[in-house]
Amino acid sequence: MGLVLLACGQVFSAAAQDRNDKQRRFEADRQACLGGAFGQSYESCMREAHAVRNERPGANPSVSPEQLERNSLLRCDALTGDEHTACVARIRGAGTTSGSVAAGGILRERVTTEVVPSPPQQPASSGASQ
Repeated sequence: MGLVLLACGQVFSAAAQDRNDKQRRFEADRQACLGGAFGQSYESCMREAHAVRNERPGANPSVSPEQLERNSLLRCDALTGDEHTACVARIRGAGTTSGSVAAGGILRERVTTEVVPSPPQQPASSGASQ
């Protein structure tokens, strides 16, 4: 029985440590939000800080690059036709990428050129009026 109590005490101690770590992180994030360090509005910054603090333990395991790509490609599913095809191409690296999450977002851009056929030429008139 003493071993069970010891194990329970360690679990409670770890949970308390996790709460303390989350509170310290929250306070640091709050200060960063007040100083504008994350480059987003104060309200958005604090929403994110609260979400991180309230996240249940183990809810955010490290995410593999493959999962991140799948998540990005899922965002393209809201589009159809050529827009969907272009979105997938941008996610897979076609075009240019600028910005960052910390700066407020990543911009992916791919420029395509479409050649529009010119209208048929009218034959030139002989210039003589009748």
